[in-house]
Amino acid sequence: MISGRVMNFRLGLKRRYPRELLVKLGESKADVAKLVGRKVVLKDSHGNKYVGTVLKPHGNKGVAVVRFRKDLPGDVIGREVTVLAPRPER
Repeated sequence: MISGRVMNFRLGLKRRYPRELLVKLGESKADVAKLVGRKVVLKDSHGNKYVGTVLKPHGNKGVAVVRFRKDLPGDVIGREVTVLAPRPER
């Protein structure tokens, strides 16, 4: 399994997107492009589990935009995430 680290929330000019995180998953844009569509699992300090999806690469240095189902607390910044293996096709 692939692991990564949460860098920050995705930010706009005047707002923050509480469901989307910037996650460092690889060394290059090509590494992240292979992971688009995969599920990501994140656990916070209280033991809550958040499940999200890799949306797209962000820049050229291996950062991805990951969208989660629920808003995330601020203490997830710096935490470890796990990228799950793709489901086998039937």
